Amino acid sequence: MSPQRRIALVSVGAALVLIAVKLVTGLATGSLGLLSEAAHSGTDLVAALLTLFAVGVAGRPADPGHQYGHGKAEHLAALAEASILVVISLGISYTAIRRLAQGTGDVEATWYALLVVAVVIVIDASRTSVSLRASHRFRSPAFGASALHFGSDLAGSGAVLVGLLATRAGYPEGDAAAALFVAVLVLAAAGRLIRRNVDVLMDQAPREELAAARDAIEALEPGVTLR
Repeated sequence: MSPQRRIALVSVGAALVLIAVKLVTGLATGSLGLLSEAAHSGTDLVAALLTLFAVGVAGRPADPGHQYGHGKAEHLAALAEASILVVISLGISYTAIRRLAQGTGDVEATWYALLVVAVVIVIDASRTSVSLRASHRFRSPAFGASALHFGSDLAGSGAVLVGLLATRAGYPEGDAAAALFVAVLVLAAAGRLIRRNVDVLMDQAPREELAAARDAIEALEPGVTLR
């Protein structure tokens, strides 16, 4: 098994564990923040499965039907991930805003809920680090997308922890506010993913590399100005 597939399989397993833990704890405590994070982890699972698929497909050699190889499969996977993130975040936003407006939802910020979130934060930090290193090592946009996604999970989990602490201190709206914050993070991440991967699929030259090439040409040929 290749290192890429092994890392992707670990991500799938971690996503399954996080979904179960967040969902059970969220239902037990009534925390919208934890339930929103469970949904977010559901997209993690889809993202990890897409990455696993993309890594396998992208590694296939060129064939008569795909004369330039299958490398863009990873970018298609990242676009699919971004689309799922948009749908989930809109649902989270609607529920959080309704709860904030109506003041509904009883949340029990129990000690075990706080412990669960603390453990999740540690897991999110490790997954972000592993995916980021894999992205640099293998120059993989799919792993890069996963690192970005897991990083947003880390920020979201931190917000949920703050929301639960606020609820425990007597401010029950803190949980819904944390859920809304998670939704904003998801939308921002989705927007970045869509823009980056559409640019690649449309064969747009990377801005940084294009600028570097222009500077190199102008340095070799003084007086030549490139548009």
